[in-house]
Amino acid sequence: MRSFMSFGEKNFSDFAEVFAETTEDLATELGIPADAATNVKALFTAYKAAYTACEAPNAGPIDREDRKEKRTALEAAIRRIKNAYIDGDPKGVVTNEVRMKFGLPPKDVIHTPVEPPKEIPPFTLESGGYLQVTVTHPARPASYNGAVLFYRVSDEPITSHEELTSSKLLTRVKETLVFKDTERLKTLSAALCWENEKGQLGPVSPIQSLVIV
Repeated sequence: MRSFMSFGEKNFSDFAEVFAETTEDLATELGIPADAATNVKALFTAYKAAYTACEAPNAGPIDREDRKEKRTALEAAIRRIKNAYIDGDPKGVVTNEVRMKFGLPPKDVIHTPVEPPKEIPPFTLESGGYLQVTVTHPARPASYNGAVLFYRVSDEPITSHEELTSSKLLTRVKETLVFKDTERLKTLSAALCWENEKGQLGPVSPIQSLVIV
């Protein structure tokens, strides 16, 4: 099964709209904090505006970079809600019907028991050129969607995983991240974990840092 966010822009936009609206509708029932529901709706609105701008005939690289930035922030918010309140289900009320309202696959799609990943993927961060950082990690196991990179760009290296507020699913052994001019000489802090085909996350690696040049 593909990752629930490994869609092209059109499919992702449709999925994210459903997810944001359902989060707002079911926040109280599922125990989702009101500010988290409001935040994911606001992030979707910002992403939708950027997505629409990219559909214009005169759209350029700046528009596409803005869309990418808005999608990254929205994906991170969706992932936090999914992990804590849908997969985590603190109130014990999430049924397959509820999951499908969010646009997520039912839990019984995979009929054999699947445990969360147990291993931590090793990875490296290397400068890939001007404003680029290359992330290298082992090939994903056959039953995994890929590796989830949690990261943040800041003035100083980050030491707390909770401060890594952005995330991206990596499906290739080597992937290059491209940053903005304003992020040059700032520090990229990142950690990695595996995600299996049920969307379950494994343990997260120690944080690594690299200056963007």
